Amino acid sequence: MTLQAMADACHGQLIGANAMQFLTAQGIVIDSRKVQEDYVFVAIRGERTDGHNYISQVFENGALAVVSEQPIDSSRPCILVKSTKQALKDLAAFYLANLDVTVVGITGSVGKTSTKEIMASVLSQKFCVHKTKGNYNNEIGLPLTIFRIREEHEAAVLEMGISDFGEMTRLSRMAKPNLCVITNIGLCHLENLKDRDGILRAKTEMFGEA
Repeated sequence: MTLQAMADACHGQLIGANAMQFLTAQGIVIDSRKVQEDYVFVAIRGERTDGHNYISQVFENGALAVVSEQPIDSSRPCILVKSTKQALKDLAAFYLANLDVTVVGITGSVGKTSTKEIMASVLSQKFCVHKTKGNYNNEIGLPLTIFRIREEHEAAVLEMGISDFGEMTRLSRMAKPNLCVITNIGLCHLENLKDRDGILRAKTEMFGEA
């Protein structure tokens, strides 16, 4: 993705780019330690640390640009946005929409990871398959999983985990699953979803975006 395309996708303002707006990002990360040459770093504000504190460091490590909620003290390329967390999701949706890959979305109260592994193993007998690594299945983890999909992948098996209403809608807007799998409806996250009917409603939000 070019920097200008990325800025457009996340409704941001590209500043400090000069003639670099048409350069292509080679990867997108939120961990400053994982920045490589020509990567884009998305500065996320977390509970323990703020990615904006590492912007100078990532440029020293070869970052092409950063996505930030605040202007940076540098002439290097920056995509200025209202919310970097939302920008991360917007970029993932844009990236995946430009790939020719069949997406299998997997959710459920238990058994998501096992089902993901089984499906990926079966599909890999015939197709080049990408799958969720570990439990990268929430609104931060799913975009990072999507960014690892490459042109050679023919199928992506994506695990999608939620704990409240609306989350599955946001996940599904990124993943746009061609196939939806629900393993079961158990009794997890009742503090937000109240009862099994609530869990069912939250999980089946997936169908509205498929």
